[in-house]
Amino acid sequence: MTLNLHEGALAALFALAVLMPAGPALAMGDWPGTETDNCANEDGALNDAAFVMTTSPSVGDRVASGFAVKGCSRTFESTVNWKLVGRNGTELASGHTQGGGVDGQGPFSFTVDYSVPAQEIGHLEVFEEDASDGEGNPPGRNVLSLVLKP
Repeated sequence: MTLNLHEGALAALFALAVLMPAGPALAMGDWPGTETDNCANEDGALNDAAFVMTTSPSVGDRVASGFAVKGCSRTFESTVNWKLVGRNGTELASGHTQGGGVDGQGPFSFTVDYSVPAQEIGHLEVFEEDASDGEGNPPGRNVLSLVLKP
């Protein structure tokens, strides 16, 4: 069997393939206009588990003061702690919010206000304090490297 393609069409397809940038693969829920629900638990993976998952911002994002943080958690007394640390280790901001607790997982959100004189790398830590004082599993903790804009 022979396939007859017009030489111009074949050249155009080749040029398109060469010119199109190859980006990172998208995960389910990463398509534009969709959002993954990390608190969904159809598979039961979150049953009776203590955890803290930060869903936004993403590692490496450029953020400005007042940026929003979202996630899902199940922590002791529903408390989710956070702190923003600058490049030199200085704490720029901190606080806490409420997420899921004894009744199951739940979403959390908060905003982070800070001040830096120039753009720098910082780290946002979102975590649960160890209420068991080392007796149980290690508490949930996310550390996100971010670019902090003045």
